[in-house]
Amino acid sequence: MKAESRYRHFDPDNQIYPELTDVYRYWQQKQGGRFAPPWTDINLLDIAPAVIPRICVVDVNADRSEFTYRFWGTAITDMHHYDLSGKSVLVLKPAHYAKTIYRQYQTVFETAKPQGFLTEVPFEADHYTYYAVIRMPLSSNGKDVDMIMSVEDYGDDRDQLRKVFDKAIQDQSI
Repeated sequence: MKAESRYRHFDPDNQIYPELTDVYRYWQQKQGGRFAPPWTDINLLDIAPAVIPRICVVDVNADRSEFTYRFWGTAITDMHHYDLSGKSVLVLKPAHYAKTIYRQYQTVFETAKPQGFLTEVPFEADHYTYYAVIRMPLSSNGKDVDMIMSVEDYGDDRDQLRKVFDKAIQDQSI
């Protein structure tokens, strides 16, 4: 049986990942009473320098069926060994991972609310990687989600991320 990528939701207000929470709090400040701030209100220089390489931003294509990377942090390049700036989320490898990430972006687009995800990605037999991410909607017109900003945390201890993921599977929540 071929392994597939899996994910579980976590509350963006959860304090498990302080750097993610800091970026989420920054997004909330920029929200300013709107459902989502515009990308033009986000200044990456306001975010801790160590976190910026773990940020990416996607454009929601005009027909609302595709997500294209506008900004792809260097730590994300290091993790994947390629840069997807200007490319579709569906180009991610392996294909099951691309579909998982697409579904996460689709959830943020449809709900127009920030979402936290713990993601498990199988790469080889019995070899998995885990990471946490908060995906936050952006809106240039105040009505539609036209971009989504994400911040990722790979953890200092991948086993700890696996344990959190396994607990989320058991509890169905974090």
